[in-house]
Amino acid sequence: ERYRFVSLKLKSIVDTEDKFLFPTSGMFLELSYETALRNLGSEAGFGKFGVTYETYLTLLPRHTLRPRVTFGFADATLPIAEQYTLGGFRSFLGLREDDSYGRQLFLVNLEYRFWFPFRIIFETYLKARYDLGTISLIPEELKINSFRHGVGAELALDTPLGEAAFGAGESFYLKPGSQHSSMSFGSVLFYFSVGTKL
Repeated sequence: ERYRFVSLKLKSIVDTEDKFLFPTSGMFLELSYETALRNLGSEAGFGKFGVTYETYLTLLPRHTLRPRVTFGFADATLPIAEQYTLGGFRSFLGLREDDSYGRQLFLVNLEYRFWFPFRIIFETYLKARYDLGTISLIPEELKINSFRHGVGAELALDTPLGEAAFGAGESFYLKPGSQHSSMSFGSVLFYFSVGTKL
């Protein structure tokens, strides 16, 4: 697709995390609303609303939980280039980067992090994560049985260049049946990233 659009975007961020990388307390909340208006010369008109909320809970020294919820909603006129994506190391384990596109997104990540009492050159952390989410083109497709699950783990280092992480993950579906439910697994994917978080 090729088009010109003129949009107005409003975004509000509340951030009380105690550290930029590997925080142990605080929360992060981002609210955003974007609208493209034909009256301003846009060739595509759409409305788009998103919410991201995460918090950090350190109940025991060196043990931190991070629940995160992401929700996005857009109307039916949203072009494909502006749609939400699902998949990747920081989004959904077991899926490739930007694996799926859609106008509605619901995603829950639950991460457990352990801070090693020793260093592997730099401060070292072990993470385990469970992801639950779905993405769709129309609201009617947001159904419980369409939700995908993802599990994985990673080893992360706090380097001068930012977080360096090595991880692996696998996604799966739960298929409820008339008599017995079953699970359908995807491929195990490996990830690597270096740099600060977005």
